[in-house]
Amino acid sequence: MHISSFVLIMKGKQLLLARRTKPERVAGSWSLPSAVINWGEDPGSAALRIIREQLGATATSMKLLDVQSFGDKHWDLCFLCEAGIAGVEKLGDDFDKAEYFDLTALPPELREGHREVLDAAK
Repeated sequence: MHISSFVLIMKGKQLLLARRTKPERVAGSWSLPSAVINWGEDPGSAALRIIREQLGATATSMKLLDVQSFGDKHWDLCFLCEAGIAGVEKLGDDFDKAEYFDLTALPPELREGHREVLDAAK
């Protein structure tokens, strides 16, 4: 079982994604800022940590949008938050690029599980 926080960062109709370099099995894929919640960590605090660690940014706003439960190989419980940031600063070591994409033209390299989170949120 995984318990994760995912963060939607929007600029108008565009969604911020980050391209992963690590781990090797997902290198080159685009993802939502996200991570497993640490033991005892509040989902909102986890989202703030994710923004800081992965994007080098500080959230200017934060709102819980959805709680999702799904999976076929294992069970995932996902807290989906929407956040605002002033801008991306220093990317975390597992990322080489962050870019905004139009919601109707997301990259084909978007991680399947992340696409599933977005689809469930519609």
